[in-house]
Amino acid sequence: MDGLWSHQRDAIQWSDDRTAVLLHHEMGCGKTRTAIEILKRRMARGDRGGFAVLVACPKAVIAAWVKQCGLWWPDVRVVALTKGTSAQKAKQVEAALADRTPVVFVVNYETAWRMPILEKTPWSAIVWDEVHRLKSPSGAASRWAARVCKKNAESPKIGLSGTMIPHSLMDCYGIWRAVESPECPTFGQSAFLHRTKYCVIAPGQNFVIGYKNLDDAHRRVAATTHRAVAADVLDLPTIQMIDLPCDLSPQEAKVYREIEREFCAVLEQGTITPANALVQLLRLQQVCGGAVTYDGESVAKQIVADPAKSGVLEDMLGDSPADEPWVVFCRFRSDIVAARAACDRLKRSWGELSGSADDLADWQAGKTNVLIVQIQSGGIGIDLTRARFAVFFSLGYSLAEYLQAVARLHRPGQERKVSVWHLVATIDGRSTVDGRVYEALRDRREVLSDIIDGYERRAGTANRAR
Repeated sequence: MDGLWSHQRDAIQWSDDRTAVLLHHEMGCGKTRTAIEILKRRMARGDRGGFAVLVACPKAVIAAWVKQCGLWWPDVRVVALTKGTSAQKAKQVEAALADRTPVVFVVNYETAWRMPILEKTPWSAIVWDEVHRLKSPSGAASRWAARVCKKNAESPKIGLSGTMIPHSLMDCYGIWRAVESPECPTFGQSAFLHRTKYCVIAPGQNFVIGYKNLDDAHRRVAATTHRAVAADVLDLPTIQMIDLPCDLSPQEAKVYREIEREFCAVLEQGTITPANALVQLLRLQQVCGGAVTYDGESVAKQIVADPAKSGVLEDMLGDSPADEPWVVFCRFRSDIVAARAACDRLKRSWGELSGSADDLADWQAGKTNVLIVQIQSGGIGIDLTRARFAVFFSLGYSLAEYLQAVARLHRPGQERKVSVWHLVATIDGRSTVDGRVYEALRDRREVLSDIIDGYERRAGTANRAR
């Protein structure tokens, strides 16, 4: 175990006698290497013949597992299930299992639950990487993982995450069930019991408005996870976070106010639900980037030729050396278009990493200068340490996505101070939904609920004034 950090050695020792292993190690703490060392120790205790490991992870992380196994576990075969139909992949599994030498199968979650052979196979060990992806108890991948766990009750199950509980205590049951099934002793035998014990439900509604028994929940989490905080265990360069106000143009501000009035009207009528609140808030946040999607339309329309945020981004890029690499994180497709336009005006080369493009390798090789990243596509499993400057053109409501994105730059391999700017839309200096999103993320609050509560308080104050 040469070259391991002390927190990795502690985690390996901590996991030794456990069937359910949850490593809550922040990004950059080497949790993949730690998991490999745990698996190597488990294999050394038993028969190497027939030792088969299942690793399920997001698609972007598969390559990292192949690379890490090659570095730290070169005497095992690694089968990455990335090509072909489900039937063809099943044949790959059958053929690989016929050879009784140790093997590791790596597959993404969306493929895994559609392959019956993975559920039927008895596994020597199971790894759920980015295990918070299994947080939804009713989700297909989460239910599949629980079944696989139940059928391999005596085998070690390892859950890895840098953001173990990304949103709230409601996430715990699905995650813990994936490694503790069938009984899930930490959080109970059903999602309903877990919800009843720890959540306060809105009267007559079906959504959470608060939490209870938090001390009990925190004790249970602490007793069943190994925690590693990057700031405590890694010697990284400093990082600074900067909110940069972007005052919307009169046209953008007008559209923003119209949508905000619609939202407040719904709140005053008392017909708000998490679903329709999310739709309205998404529209508000999209307008902050200079585009709007009207009812019945699927493609966003640009409100003005040069959105306010695009202009600010252009100024930032223009004020930096021409060879300085940047990363721009975006949520909406319209934001990606606006960021690309800012680069084009400066004649600055750019690449895109999104659901429809993957220019990461070219950017890492220095062929392009600015990498425009759709957060959902580029938040995990990639190395962006070439850049020390990053801009969040926009951001969603997931703390996990935000932390993962930041950690792509601020991680081992980064040798320079990192600066991260948040482009925060304002109207005549007044904060918009952008500011409330960043504030909630900074304080690690439940973003959607926090924003709705703020609007409801405003609506209540207005009603009392009348």
